[in-house]
Amino acid sequence: MYSFYKKFEHEKISFAYFGVISDNITEMLVDLSDNHLSKTKDLKKFSHKASFLIAESFQNIIRHGVMEKDEITDYQYSKDFFQISVSDDRFLISTTNVIENKNVKSLEEKIERINSLNKGELKTLQLEVLTDNMIHDKGGAGLGLIEMVRRSGLPLLYKFIQLTEGYSIIVLNMEMPVSKEVMEHKVSIDEIEHLYRKLTENDILFIYKGDFSNESNKNLISLLYNNFESDINIISNKIKNIVSVIEVMQNVSKHGKKMNGGHEGILSLSIKNEEIYIECSNFVEHQHYKAFKKKLKKLKKCTMEELEDRYKNQLKQSIRSEDEDSGLGLLEIARFTQNKFSYNFIETEDDEIFFSIKFKTI
Repeated sequence: MYSFYKKFEHEKISFAYFGVISDNITEMLVDLSDNHLSKTKDLKKFSHKASFLIAESFQNIIRHGVMEKDEITDYQYSKDFFQISVSDDRFLISTTNVIENKNVKSLEEKIERINSLNKGELKTLQLEVLTDNMIHDKGGAGLGLIEMVRRSGLPLLYKFIQLTEGYSIIVLNMEMPVSKEVMEHKVSIDEIEHLYRKLTENDILFIYKGDFSNESNKNLISLLYNNFESDINIISNKIKNIVSVIEVMQNVSKHGKKMNGGHEGILSLSIKNEEIYIECSNFVEHQHYKAFKKKLKKLKKCTMEELEDRYKNQLKQSIRSEDEDSGLGLLEIARFTQNKFSYNFIETEDDEIFFSIKFKTI
């Protein structure tokens, strides 16, 4: 988990997602990014553009992607992928989706043409497309791609990777810098492909790095619930467990070391052999490290009966004292997982303590 944190270290938020593509998910991602953009003076003015580009990127996946993938379901790298990142100087969106090889040439030509045009020429092309009503069965003659380049101010980065004789994936990257003077991309298309492959190899459904504010927590929980609600392989009581556990995990993260003006951490959810795994990490203060580690060791030695007794006693104490840092979060995790969670501490090169906890839902 620490390697993923280092990857996203310099980003205010980063959210990578392999799940269901729907209007509900789009709305939640817009809210998630807007929550952070609105807090940054230089990026606040881009909030409306960012919302449009998130929605357009999702539509682009649907418009150019392959909805039925029966012929390539066994191929590891055939998942639709979406990532948003917010840093101090730019907003970034990356997508990956499967397309039919017969459409690769025309899509590449379309992107190359759009990338070669200046602002005035892009506006002219956009008007031509709208006027001529050049609409086909995939939704539009590059109108979405035109809008993405116009609003971002930089060309689209892209890469086609062949999967089979009939299918390829397209990796697409769009960046919107704060300064209009910026003419270079911060992230290469090869870096996006590498991240996509690494996340896929780890069976990750989503990974989020950023501040665990109440608003962010609400959006993440809603996204998760909506994702599994449409999956007939996930029974309803398991959905409730996932949501409950994530709420607890986020609560635990709030009591980590305060960084960048908030309670920053990283959360991932992965699915392996139809089992759901959750992992959450954050930094802890040096002065709390030993006591926290001791508490975890003691907790792991408890029987289920002892856990229930400790939970009831702790709950009574927290109600009386209104203590938010009562340790109920860890007890909740132990109870939910039948005490089958794992954890570790890493002493980083910067002399920080990085804590991770991982468990499988029961």
